[in-house]
Amino acid sequence: MKNKQSKLIMLLVSVAFILFFQFIPAPAGLSTTSMQVIGIFIGIMLMWNFIGTDWPSFLCMAILAVYQIMTPSDVFKSGFGNATIAFLLVFFMMSHVLSQVGFSRRMAIWFFTNKLARKSPWSFVIMFLFGAMFMASFMSQTAALLIFLPIAEQIFKELKFEKGDRFPQMLVLGLGIAVGIGSANTPLGHAIILIPIQLLQEQTGLSVNIMSYSAFGIATGLLIFVALVLVYRFLYRPDLSRLLNYDASKLREQLPPMSKQEKIAAGLFVMVIIVWILQGFLADLAPTIGGYLAGLGNAVPVMIAILIMCVVEVDGKPIMNYKDAATNGVPWSALIFNAAVLVLSGALTLEKVGISDFLIENVTPLVSGMNQTVFILVIATLCIIATNFSSNTVCATVFYTISAPIALAMGNINMVALASVIGAAASYAFATPPSTMPMAVVAGTGWVDVKDMFKYGGLMAILSILILAFIGYPIAAAVL
Repeated sequence: MKNKQSKLIMLLVSVAFILFFQFIPAPAGLSTTSMQVIGIFIGIMLMWNFIGTDWPSFLCMAILAVYQIMTPSDVFKSGFGNATIAFLLVFFMMSHVLSQVGFSRRMAIWFFTNKLARKSPWSFVIMFLFGAMFMASFMSQTAALLIFLPIAEQIFKELKFEKGDRFPQMLVLGLGIAVGIGSANTPLGHAIILIPIQLLQEQTGLSVNIMSYSAFGIATGLLIFVALVLVYRFLYRPDLSRLLNYDASKLREQLPPMSKQEKIAAGLFVMVIIVWILQGFLADLAPTIGGYLAGLGNAVPVMIAILIMCVVEVDGKPIMNYKDAATNGVPWSALIFNAAVLVLSGALTLEKVGISDFLIENVTPLVSGMNQTVFILVIATLCIIATNFSSNTVCATVFYTISAPIALAMGNINMVALASVIGAAASYAFATPPSTMPMAVVAGTGWVDVKDMFKYGGLMAILSILILAFIGYPIAAAVL
């Protein structure tokens, strides 16, 4: 009852911002239209964080058309017609098939049953968490978590661990952190990364190749993962004695032989990655071929793979059931939410709205001459703090929208690197259960104490800020 009352109050406050903020006298440099958009922005942000991301996303798009800030065609083009949404749609479908045919679980089990993982208990822990991070680099972090979590609980049962023991808490919390790190390693299926990159392209014409971003994301992610291992090894220090005689190889033995469907699906996935690599690699070596492949974008190679899986049949059935993949493989609410985020961010930067010019005029004198490392450190700090208490996608959008015009005015900031750092920073949400779905799932298992989540997750957030600002940004500026 109390929760319903709180939501009702927040709904009324949000609607008040949307309807009445425009009547507040605009500061010099802004207009009534500016105040309308700011009111919509505040109201929708409150709804997304305290009410939900489903129907408020439709409200966001509708109200911009009702207020005539954007035409309906511009709303749909910026949202559902955006290349980012198309890519997410088809990649979610492909990831669904990879899970269905068993390839995702096979990859997960391989990581902690290989020779390296069997060397010592710490090798096992490192490879287990590394596998989760790796899988989250190529699929939804929630999906990656849900592949590893049941395996972890099976191990706890076999070794007779109980809730409250330090090792299970370390491993389950580590899974939540590891998939969060992995979600920033590549843009594959991760809207948090794709949105600032897409906004950058729309506003400046600068584009980011998947493999170029991944070079920055993986390098930074590996450093943060090493920091996680060091924190666990020297600060957390769990008792791993029960792992000394544990043989995880039986999990691999329980896997069925690789089916023809699995081989074809995995092969197509590898081919898609090869095309993405060639899109950037051949740009200088063979401009004609490289230009053609780059012109296909990120989504078309995945579409072709989907077509092949829908047409090729094994034992009388197609490898991909299109209807099932589109229905059960695509998180439609999340997709609509991401479309609305792109629309709202587009409205904020419209020339007729004037918010970007206002920020440039009023903030530039304050940051004039500021060291670029200090600027990135401030942005990374604020973004990572905010993303641990609110929507990651919203944080990525807000911090890019606010910082981009300021960075352009400063003139010494690499804009591609800035967009990449913001996307990664918004993904590093490790400290609180509401920060991401994986952290909520981790907290709900009963294996993890929320106080320890805040303590160790918060420490990882601080380390992530330092690594992003002092190492990640220079890497991004060098490779992007």
